[in-house]
Amino acid sequence: MMTHGAQMSIYIAASLLLKPGDNVIVGEPGYFVANQVFESLGANVIRMPVDQDGINTDLIATACQKLNIRMLYLVPHHHHPTTVTLSPQRRMRILELAEEHNFTIVEDDYDYDFHYSSSPYLPLASGNHQNRVVYIGSFSKSLSTSIRIGFMIASADFIAHAVHIRRLIDLKGDHIMEDSLAALIENGDINRYLKKNNKIYKERRDHLIKMLDTYLKGIVSYEKPDGGMAIWVKFDPNYPIEQISIKAAKQGLYMNNGKLFDNNGVSYNAIRFGFASLTLPEITKAVQIISSSLVLTLQPK
Repeated sequence: MMTHGAQMSIYIAASLLLKPGDNVIVGEPGYFVANQVFESLGANVIRMPVDQDGINTDLIATACQKLNIRMLYLVPHHHHPTTVTLSPQRRMRILELAEEHNFTIVEDDYDYDFHYSSSPYLPLASGNHQNRVVYIGSFSKSLSTSIRIGFMIASADFIAHAVHIRRLIDLKGDHIMEDSLAALIENGDINRYLKKNNKIYKERRDHLIKMLDTYLKGIVSYEKPDGGMAIWVKFDPNYPIEQISIKAAKQGLYMNNGKLFDNNGVSYNAIRFGFASLTLPEITKAVQIISSSLVLTLQPK
């Protein structure tokens, strides 16, 4: 089913799966807009920590022993916001847990098209999941943020119900844009376009890393992502992003103050530094402005 971007798919899937009081597992830190959807539907959002291999499956297993889990929301490739990729072992374990405890996986694979060092792992939806996976993707990241075209792949019955909700939200969709996209897919243009973009984005990622090491060494830390369009940049706690963003704005750089990712009193003091839409000189200038906007605030021990 076509949708207006991945966000509509998330909302429709959650609307079908969740009712007030249901338990849904998400990664922490996680995609805050998806969490807002689940909370607006009255669900209990259970946050599981994300490490270098993705969401912690041991803790998911423990939660399943104690609670009736209805849904797991998962971003397997370049998790939002940390950009880590879920390991194959944990992918298999999640499918096992879904079957054992009878919950549905909503797999948000918005960033599948951008890999710079190796071929991507197969989605969970590609395995034998007994219709327990609702797979969500988007062309907005591949083409343009102004092109709001996403899709949902699930069992026939699920899609039939999803179509009903989609019609309540948006009766017809953008048929001209969808037909144009179909032509790009059929003639192979979109594949050639993505190959070209991957080379450009890899160059921009590597340049951003070089600039971070040049101007912010010792102040920020990060893990080099194997793909995607952003780097999860964590600042030393003595350099609060909220104050840095205020000073940077005065120099023409408008950046996130990091509060979007904080939760329950936990401050990550981190931002997703997007590089895909910036030229190399723009990346350099942005990092230079951040460097000149550093505010040192010694934290109490």
